[in-house]
Amino acid sequence: MNIQKLICPIGILFLFLPLSLAATQQKKAPPASESDKIVSQPDIDPMFTGGTAAMHKFIVSTLNYPKEAIEKNIQGLVVYTFVVEKDGTLSNFNLIHHADSLLDAEALRILKAMPPWRPAKYKGEVVRAETYVPMYFKINKNARTATKKGSSQGSSIAKTNPDILANEEILAIVDEMPQYPGGEEKLTEFLSKKIIYPPQALNNGIEGRILCSFIVAKDGSISNIEVLQSPNDELSQEAVRVLSLMPKWNPGINNGEKVNVKCVLPIDFKIDETPIPPTTTNN
Repeated sequence: MNIQKLICPIGILFLFLPLSLAATQQKKAPPASESDKIVSQPDIDPMFTGGTAAMHKFIVSTLNYPKEAIEKNIQGLVVYTFVVEKDGTLSNFNLIHHADSLLDAEALRILKAMPPWRPAKYKGEVVRAETYVPMYFKINKNARTATKKGSSQGSSIAKTNPDILANEEILAIVDEMPQYPGGEEKLTEFLSKKIIYPPQALNNGIEGRILCSFIVAKDGSISNIEVLQSPNDELSQEAVRVLSLMPKWNPGINNGEKVNVKCVLPIDFKIDETPIPPTTTNN
């Protein structure tokens, strides 16, 4: 899950840690769906044309770090969700994690300047789908991650380690990103085994994606788990509970050294709609 290293004294870092990756090439363009419904779990997710590395280059080349933000040493994580339309254009931008109004505005400007994405596909048809791009604004590699009183917090937070926030450098893009022991397949297996669907949410038919962030420390430990976006507090609490149970990850590596890395991970809660067979009795 390597992402190209950013070499730039003043710039922006971004990360995207999906649980699945889609193919990047198709021989024949699939037909567009007649429905305007936003598909929450498409067969193939939308993707920036050219992939993650191309998006990285675009963001770096498009970035205009606000002068006032540089003067005030303003840094932080900005996360927008948006819809990738059937023609690849982006719409419905929604700020779900705020850093500072200057950085929020610059992140939105970059997203709106993006060329059309490769749209999502579901059952062989091109469909509308929602995705997100986290952007971590960082002024220089030696600056500490800024924490601001005005930053919006998720509805659930766990394993807070204020020391790592105040005294350690936290990166978002490194030579080797942190990895769950055994990779994505083992991570998916762990989440599936540990998640207990909240009864009330289950009874009310509440589903959705919980977007969480956390820090993988140099020793692989997990801390500062935070919910960035969630449709329901019960689902948020369960996501945080399960992430708190994770074993140590393989830490991120940058310039040959282990480093602290902030990661973003989506967890999907979906109710199994398979009907339960009726109980029969012999009279």
